[in-house]
Amino acid sequence: MPLRERIVAAWRARAELERDAELDCYRLFHGHSDGWPGLAIDRYGDAVVIAHWPELTPRLGEVLETLDGCRRFAVAVARASGREAGAGAPPTLLRGEPPAGPTWQVREHGLRFAVDLLRAGNPGLYLDARPVRQWIRAHAAGRRVLNLFAFTGSLGVAAAAGGARQVVHVDSHRGALEWCRANSALNRVALDGRDLARMNIYQHIRRAQAGRQRYGAIILDPPPGPAEPRPKDRTPGRRGPLALAPLAARMLEPGGWLLCFFHRDSRERGEIEAEVAAAAGDARLELMWRGESGADFPDPDRRRALRVSAWTSARASESATPGESATRSESATPGESAMPGESATPGESATPRESATTPRAGGEPPSWPDATAIEETRPRGPRA
Repeated sequence: MPLRERIVAAWRARAELERDAELDCYRLFHGHSDGWPGLAIDRYGDAVVIAHWPELTPRLGEVLETLDGCRRFAVAVARASGREAGAGAPPTLLRGEPPAGPTWQVREHGLRFAVDLLRAGNPGLYLDARPVRQWIRAHAAGRRVLNLFAFTGSLGVAAAAGGARQVVHVDSHRGALEWCRANSALNRVALDGRDLARMNIYQHIRRAQAGRQRYGAIILDPPPGPAEPRPKDRTPGRRGPLALAPLAARMLEPGGWLLCFFHRDSRERGEIEAEVAAAAGDARLELMWRGESGADFPDPDRRRALRVSAWTSARASESATPGESATRSESATPGESAMPGESATPGESATPRESATTPRAGGEPPSWPDATAIEETRPRGPRA
């Protein structure tokens, strides 16, 4: 089937998403699963981002013309992907003039997120995690939530929207935490500096354990990488979700849940889940949910698709000890950098920008981060 016909077929297959008035960000074309390897098309409001292998560059005009036959988008951006494209290759603007930085806003079932259409790498919202955000929102009420590897905070924002009593975002990059702040403001989620912790995740977990911190929910979404530490890493021990999940599980309150993303693991899901549960030991993890990407990310090989698992802790109740309080004053563990509530650390200030698309209703516009300050740490393969 010619490329044009495949794009039209993929568009028609997503007609239900197009009709959803509460959703304007999803995948329009999913590479090999929609019949054309090396091509992924994502919708972000009235914009499309076309990720493509370099050899498809001569056909971008054809792709855009075909999309116009389905719906003409105001902004179109192309981003070369794959090893031959090189890491951090800047996107190419095909149409329109999107605002600089993460100021383009999208809707997802009552939530709003800011994305940067011209950012090298992911624009700031992983579309395949939409079902996960919905699940978190439905299971966060009344819980103290720890969002590890927060990136732009979408998972934590979903928890806050679901009634979490506190969400602590942890990431090692200042720009990511400023983006968390902006996304929280878009959704009228109140934050103070102690809800944003800039720190190495592995160090944070160890210090939180030493302080006997407890959480009602922990979100673990580490980027793929080597299982062993690299020479520049300052903390010892194995890396990745299988190393982190057991550590995180021990910080759960009885009845709390742990949600973990698994990337680039070719094993069967049951084998991975069994390893996590066994390693958690006395945390006594019991599987409660299995998540996958939505219908806009079709993939017959589920090992290539997004895989998320959630466990609940069946550990018996423990007596509270000093340091286990869930008050805001103890969000940041001793020695870690908490984000100041009103201003950035001297010399690291983010550039405030007013939204050039739809501003939030009422109040002042949020302060937008400098997207160039965020290191791209999530090359997720099939997730594109």
